[in-house]
Amino acid sequence: MKILIIGRWGKTHALAKALAKSRDAELYSFMDRNNSGIAELSAGYRIGDITDIPAIEKYVQEEGIEMILVVPEMSLQQEVTTYFNNKGIPSIGPSEFCARLETDKGFTRKLMKENNIDGSPGFKVFFDKREAVYFIRNYPGPVAVKPAGVTSGDGVKVMGIQLADKDDAVAYAEEIFDKAIGGIPSVIIEEKIEGEEYTIQMLSDGKTVLTMPAVRDYKLLEEGDAGLNTPGMGSCSYPDHLLPFLSRENFDKSVEMVEKILDVLREKHGEKYKGFLSGQYMLTRDGIKLVEINVRPGDSEILNITPILKTDFLEICKALAEERLDEIEPEFENKATVCKYVVPEGFPTPSGHFKLKIDHDCLNKTGAHLFQSCFEVQENVFEPSPRLFALTGVGDCLESAYDQCEKAISCIKGDKIFHRKDIGTPELASQYEKYKLLPDEEL
Repeated sequence: MKILIIGRWGKTHALAKALAKSRDAELYSFMDRNNSGIAELSAGYRIGDITDIPAIEKYVQEEGIEMILVVPEMSLQQEVTTYFNNKGIPSIGPSEFCARLETDKGFTRKLMKENNIDGSPGFKVFFDKREAVYFIRNYPGPVAVKPAGVTSGDGVKVMGIQLADKDDAVAYAEEIFDKAIGGIPSVIIEEKIEGEEYTIQMLSDGKTVLTMPAVRDYKLLEEGDAGLNTPGMGSCSYPDHLLPFLSRENFDKSVEMVEKILDVLREKHGEKYKGFLSGQYMLTRDGIKLVEINVRPGDSEILNITPILKTDFLEICKALAEERLDEIEPEFENKATVCKYVVPEGFPTPSGHFKLKIDHDCLNKTGAHLFQSCFEVQENVFEPSPRLFALTGVGDCLESAYDQCEKAISCIKGDKIFHRKDIGTPELASQYEKYKLLPDEEL
């Protein structure tokens, strides 16, 4: 089967690798920048605007593409999947309406409230800057400030972490309006919630939802989980596919929360959600809270999952497109994973080019998995987007996965690059296990 993948980042590279392992897949790619890792896996590729439907259609016709996997949210927002599904070419990814779960965070919060779906923190959506400022000034506690639109994972700022006080919160809310951060003239003010964060990635064909192992993502820039918010510095998963603080009961409750949202889309709006989605959650003393939904695989979380996926990924994609996911039961190895990003100086907003040397013989000996998020502008010179490379180690326990990941990172040499060495260590993991001591009925 000729399958086209649209996207350019590390998550696209991970899915491309998963497809390339299938004996029945002939992979093609459409990117707006040349990710050489994706290009090397492809029988052919085209560089162009990933929201330009006529350009994509021309390439689809030239190559006789039989199925399309759309990864980036900006392509989904432009109805790429709807267009090709209507043309009779199965396309994996939600419609523009369903994509609003990520592209308009106010839409998701209102949908949950109006349909009595538990899991939202206290929130209010503002379209007027003065009203938002007044609300923050008079709110009795600390807040989180969110652009309503898409910000590539680093738009949320929380008092006590990225925002020192209410003056900082007010200034950031004003900046969101003044600079149109997220592309929507709206800001969401939420109560600050505290607890343990986790991600559960899912697949939906409009009727059936399949889940993947839970992952713990680390977004803060500095070791010890401090500093600026970023699109992500790395993540880890455990052999039992849960997390030290996450019980099977709470895993199931988390998934049920998203399933109820998808039911509302189907039953009240006539929209079947077909594609990947990621639930970002926090386990708090007041229960499970849904921080946000992404209408795509997580980056870096999918980089933890594809290396341990045993089921043919093309068969999963075909079942999703044909609305028969109920016939599929994906198998994952009972292994731990540790994924870390090698990022450039200035991350999360780096500039310029970075010279790197990757010793592929060294890397292959470690057994780790390399995922590319950057663009090679000339030999050994890369432009970040905004990260460079991710390395995922796999092992029987977290410690062995950590060791493999660190050995793999040592195979990349370059100036002005760094990674978080603490991700995957028992010391860091132990800081986040306090919530496992709470019985489920007390949450």
